[in-house]
Amino acid sequence: MNERIIALDIGDARIGVAVSDASRLIATPIDTIYRVGYGPDVRKVVEICQRYDTTQVLSGWPLNMDGTAGFQSEKVKAFCEQLEKAGLSVVYQDERLTTVTATNALIEGNMHRAERKHNVDKVAAAVILQQYLDTCRNQQQQEAAKMEEQDNIIELIDDETGAPIRFQHLATIEHEGELYIALSEADAPEDGQCEVFIMQVAQEEDGTESYIQVEDEAVQQAVFDKFLQLVNEGSGDDE
Repeated sequence: MNERIIALDIGDARIGVAVSDASRLIATPIDTIYRVGYGPDVRKVVEICQRYDTTQVLSGWPLNMDGTAGFQSEKVKAFCEQLEKAGLSVVYQDERLTTVTATNALIEGNMHRAERKHNVDKVAAAVILQQYLDTCRNQQQQEAAKMEEQDNIIELIDDETGAPIRFQHLATIEHEGELYIALSEADAPEDGQCEVFIMQVAQEEDGTESYIQVEDEAVQQAVFDKFLQLVNEGSGDDE
């Protein structure tokens, strides 16, 4: 299981603190540290990390609206370097407009001005953390989809040129006791018409699979019809 992540919204007077759940799905605001000095402030962050049994820290990174780092970024970096010396691992997340987002959320929650001042920093830390968690989760999903797509790639050799051609495996179809696969060219233009190729699956003596072109047009059409049926059934499930 992943370590939780402690997120910090580091200001000159206060540090907002939030924590993720163990699954790294949800960010929760937990504390506001009122700053008294580097040493005590660092020790307080370390204590919070120990409480949640983690060494993972996410710090808001205060950039200017044009994306450049300013003087405040240098102060945040200096503080985080002290956290790293204390044994914590620190990564950074763009925090532009997070305080505005946090303030608006508190206003919508009908929180009075005095209460907002006490809570806005830890809510801002939660906003920073939630953005980071969502970004990481989206990246993981994209990588998983890419790996799944790569797993569906079959490379065959062109008999005439000897050049490899990449095909995407669309489906495996059983027909009259034999297995067939439906393929399409993996590198075909996206706006072009997708041509489907039907090949028979053969088992070699060493247990590996090979693919044989189907010469019988009737068999080829029957397998293709079954492929279309699978596609239509899948489309019906999505609706």
